[in-house]
Amino acid sequence: MTTTSETDPKSRKRPLDKPWLPWGGAPTSRDLFCWYAVWLVFAYSFAMWPLKPWLIGTDPVLLAALTGTPSSMTVAGAFARVGETSIVTALIAGVIGKMKFVWVFWLAGRLWGGNVVRLLAGTPPEGAVRRPRSILAREKPASRRIIAGAVVLSPLPLIPATLAFASAGWVGMGLPLFLLLALIGVAAWAGLFTTLGYTIGQPAVDLAETITDHAVWVSLTVIAGVFLAQVAMSIRAGRNRS
Repeated sequence: MTTTSETDPKSRKRPLDKPWLPWGGAPTSRDLFCWYAVWLVFAYSFAMWPLKPWLIGTDPVLLAALTGTPSSMTVAGAFARVGETSIVTALIAGVIGKMKFVWVFWLAGRLWGGNVVRLLAGTPPEGAVRRPRSILAREKPASRRIIAGAVVLSPLPLIPATLAFASAGWVGMGLPLFLLLALIGVAAWAGLFTTLGYTIGQPAVDLAETITDHAVWVSLTVIAGVFLAQVAMSIRAGRNRS
């Protein structure tokens, strides 16, 4: 006996037509572009982890532009203090590192509305339904100020940045305004850590260079930690299913 997926050519051509995916029905080219972009952002963030120990003591400005982490911005500021770079360059690198992918999650919210917000929050939508953009733009108007504030404060550790960005697209916030609000928060955040590193100066540079000297062990430790965390999550998921 054959199943529907084996006999229906359309089902073989539409593997991403699943009820739990955020677009509802068959995806458009924009849906696919944004979907793969979101996953590439997560994959990129994961791939950067082993590189951090290698770059933190040799080129923290590049690392800040690649990752936008507080540690890289702090060391970039310290390198500026000892004359290895300029404070402006270090600050711009930190801003680029934090800003370069924010538009992806804004676009996801613009395309898929609350469906992607629930998906990012860990509650996949069931039977997602595509709604016109005019309807999405009118949803939850009272929360727009709260979402705008969340976008500005998104660099803070307790703010779920991806949810804030997707929510901004969901409620119809325009891209220029969204980028401006994100830039305000990111510039303040990058300025804080770059200035901190500039104030610390040589001790921060020495620590970063020590980390780079032992980069191979630091990288292996990070990789092992990630692997063990994945194994623990798989074991926990198996126990929950049983």
